[in-house]
Amino acid sequence: METQDRISALPDEILCHILSFLSTNDSFATSLLSKRWQPLWLFLSIIDLDNQTFIQNGRSYTSFFKFAYGILLRCRMQQQLTIARFHLTPRVCGYSNDFPYHLFKKWVRIVIQRGIEQLYIEIPRALEVPHIIWSCKTLVILKLYRLSIDVFVKVHLPALKTLHLDFLFISKSQYLAEVLRGCPNLEDFRAYHIFLDNKLEGIEFQTMPKLVKADLKLDYVFEFPLKVVSNVEHLRFFLKLKKESFPMFENLIHLELHLESNIQWHLVIKMLNHCPKLETVILHMPAEPYSCTSWICPQFVPECIASKLKRCSIFNYTGRRSEMEFTKYIMQNSRALQTMAIRNTIIGKNYSSSRQNKRQMLQELVMCPKSSTNCKLFFK
Repeated sequence: METQDRISALPDEILCHILSFLSTNDSFATSLLSKRWQPLWLFLSIIDLDNQTFIQNGRSYTSFFKFAYGILLRCRMQQQLTIARFHLTPRVCGYSNDFPYHLFKKWVRIVIQRGIEQLYIEIPRALEVPHIIWSCKTLVILKLYRLSIDVFVKVHLPALKTLHLDFLFISKSQYLAEVLRGCPNLEDFRAYHIFLDNKLEGIEFQTMPKLVKADLKLDYVFEFPLKVVSNVEHLRFFLKLKKESFPMFENLIHLELHLESNIQWHLVIKMLNHCPKLETVILHMPAEPYSCTSWICPQFVPECIASKLKRCSIFNYTGRRSEMEFTKYIMQNSRALQTMAIRNTIIGKNYSSSRQNKRQMLQELVMCPKSSTNCKLFFK
């Protein structure tokens, strides 16, 4: 009985859509199946080059670069390229000095010339971001991991809506200001571990008017000017001990706040006082042992707590008295509160190790007076 190849009988558009979920190496391999499959990979609008996957298949690091360059040259240059991913991890190629940066820049130039919309780059060493990226008018999403900005470059990314910078090394704070200034339509901004100087005098960081979401986790040297993200609706932020001033977050409705090992409760309240429309707050206590100031009940209630806050979650709850008092303060003063969730409860030996003490802690929260009659208390 002859078996019919129903997949090969599908239209080119459907087969190309299926291939778009594969890495470029795997989609190229399908060209060896038959003449029917041979040209299909050339019509893909996605380039996904991952050296780790390539070498795991038993091929050398050098052969990967030859393969990748050949792939980029053979693809239909007149066809627009939607997504390009260059995932070159240090676990495979190490931090050696023989990384073919000149060839890498050619890859980037090729995809830029094809009207790329989404560009994802991870390389094994913090080498300079190819300058051609900063003037790409078609880019909508740009995610850079482990690169650097060492010289001043004029930035013009008019279509960019998402910018994620992870482990970016910048020689001067001015260059970061220039990057943000050149993205007038940015809606989603992430900055994790930005390494640069802290010389902000004379540098003008502009507020990003269309920004909706920001995710900030920075190193201990550089203090990111929060006014840049003061228009956001969603903010994930790692609160530092030395942060004493906050702009007004007039549009913020969702705040995810990560606290570091030395907690200053007055800073938490101070930040909440600068978020008048806040509806959701998620508080992450440090996962490791930490120290904190004693809880001193504030003499005022921030506007958001009094009338706007609907949801509050606290992760890594340990049962410390200061945590307890903060939780009770929220429930006692939030008239609109719908849920108070205590998550990933950690009862360590230094606090209250017995089940009985844990039950007492939970009972104290259950018995706490609540301003909202609709408030529900959850323990997970």
